[in-house]
Amino acid sequence: MWKDEYAIGVDHIDEQHKSLFNKTGELLGLAADGVDKNRESIIEIIVFLKGYALNHFKAEEDYQKAIKYEGFDDHQAEHKAFIKTVLQHEAAMVASNFAEKDVNNFATALNLWLTFHVTNSDQKIVGKSPLNDIVM
Repeated sequence: MWKDEYAIGVDHIDEQHKSLFNKTGELLGLAADGVDKNRESIIEIIVFLKGYALNHFKAEEDYQKAIKYEGFDDHQAEHKAFIKTVLQHEAAMVASNFAEKDVNNFATALNLWLTFHVTNSDQKIVGKSPLNDIVM
């Protein structure tokens, strides 16, 4: 799922992004293969992703502070909104005992958010966002 063009050129952040994409890909694959037969592995990945994302967001925000990134507040707000979304998905999955529909909704939302965030918002940190070229 990771593509080299997603890189922002900050090694520790790019490596964390790769890990997030790899685990998200694993989650999507396990969900597609059958939530019931992969429930334990799916739950392990969700727990991993939740903790890893929090650590990653902190590392990314620390980097932004260090370079005095002007978009820090907006970027941090995206992270906070996503954490809230993850917690809502987690609550739905727990309430339904990790029903296939809820796991698939989470996996899809995670994949879409991660891809958009890394290819757009994170690229802005280093001035590489494709949206920087759009004139409004």
